[in-house]
Amino acid sequence: MLQAVRLFCRQTSPSIFRRLRHVESSPSLGRDSTVSSVYNFPALSKSPLGLPSVKYAIPDANRYETNVTKLDNGLRIASEKLFGDFCTVGVIISAGPRYEGKYISGVSHFLEKLAFMSTKKYENREQVIDSLHQVNAICDCQTARDVIIYALSCRTSGLERVIELLSETIFRPKLLPEEIEGAQAAVFNEIDDLKNRRYDPTPLLTDMIHAAGYGKKSLGLPKYTPEENITRIDASILRSYMKEFYQPERMVLAGVGIDHQQLVDLGKKYFSVPKNDKKNVDEQTSADNKAVWIGGTLMEERDLSHLSFGADPLPEIAHIGLGFEAPSHKDEQEFVAACVLSQLLGGGGSFSAGGPGKGLYSRFYMNVLNRNEEIKTAISYNQAYTDSGCLYFHFGGYPSYLRNMTDVAIREIGYLVSYLPESVELERAKTQLQSMLFMNLEQRPVVFEDVARQVLFVDKRQQADYYFNRIRRIQAEDIHQVARKIFSTPLALVGIGKGLNQMRSYAQISETIQRQLSPKTRWRIFG
Repeated sequence: MLQAVRLFCRQTSPSIFRRLRHVESSPSLGRDSTVSSVYNFPALSKSPLGLPSVKYAIPDANRYETNVTKLDNGLRIASEKLFGDFCTVGVIISAGPRYEGKYISGVSHFLEKLAFMSTKKYENREQVIDSLHQVNAICDCQTARDVIIYALSCRTSGLERVIELLSETIFRPKLLPEEIEGAQAAVFNEIDDLKNRRYDPTPLLTDMIHAAGYGKKSLGLPKYTPEENITRIDASILRSYMKEFYQPERMVLAGVGIDHQQLVDLGKKYFSVPKNDKKNVDEQTSADNKAVWIGGTLMEERDLSHLSFGADPLPEIAHIGLGFEAPSHKDEQEFVAACVLSQLLGGGGSFSAGGPGKGLYSRFYMNVLNRNEEIKTAISYNQAYTDSGCLYFHFGGYPSYLRNMTDVAIREIGYLVSYLPESVELERAKTQLQSMLFMNLEQRPVVFEDVARQVLFVDKRQQADYYFNRIRRIQAEDIHQVARKIFSTPLALVGIGKGLNQMRSYAQISETIQRQLSPKTRWRIFG
């Protein structure tokens, strides 16, 4: 090694060492230092020679404006610009389980599984996949209680192909016998997974709360196909449902990252189906499908011990849910206040990384999980629809602690209806909700769904900063007022697991919650 260094020194020009000494003696080695003179690199603080001047983006209030066009057949087309070579486009339909009153429950669930199968143009699923691969596209179909969403993401150059595929899937599916059998198997496996292999029963509990709260109609109809209906649903039932609800006046063709005029032209080309004159275009729900909250109870005594397995199994848990009617999203002031209320309650699970707490100072973390080690889950949810809403709590804990678990939930309700929230916790909940709003809207598919839903229900889209300001204006009095209104509605009480018969009766729990609203008997818990 030493011989190599000596040889290098003898063969190196003295000028190199003079330049290196000059660099070492320079006071600064920043972007404007003499390093550029040594290595002949341009300084990064100066514009390169021979290139045009850099034009920086300027904030524009109309940069993300959502454009909406309504075609003669009632189809609404909405788009929003977004930077990038990829786009998300799809169709949202005012359909779903809440409209299955005169059909067999589970039709929407089957349509979700049958999306993007064979159509009049595409002979089989393989041709659909090949077509998607050619434009780097992916497809998905999701069913909610009040909508069905077909969506694709692809390169902007493949926009026409995916819109044609959307049209084929929605208006011209074949619904072959083998595809129906495949959907039956997929539905059965999903339900079996939810009931027998999934430790978290939140989807089933949500279904049960809606069934108990709204009864066996409208929003109370199940999202997941009842097992006895799996073999009863056939192509004729599916076609009848699609013929009634897959109408252009009940749809929005939405796109993000797409030129609006291009989307309108393609919408006219592939979605020019005739309007259904028998329907009132402006009606989102008929009298038969209007949501009416009635409250009630629904219990499923079930052994969940098989979900706890392994060398260090998780404990067997029993789950309960307490639901109340909340404002619809059309009651904007109360809806935003209910969202802040749910965020203030927050919650989570004791088995998440780091245990309960982790700096999340919501009430369910501070007052429930941190003080009751027998309770392993305490979460607040808020779901809103066009004509109603549902705020509900999911509590999970040891079966032997069910009686105390309901007492803890009632005490939290008592705090909400008795006192104004403190300014610190209110500001924290508002800030967290604002943060979640913007964080979610960083994802293109989420922006697409937000555009589609808002245009479907109110014919326009409010930008995120609009709701940011609405959240900021919420005061403690708004939270207190909406809490008293929500918890004065009839209780929906549900449960899954062992030992449910050891709980207090529905009447006793409901009456105790109502007593919390009275100043004279506010803190007389069970007697």
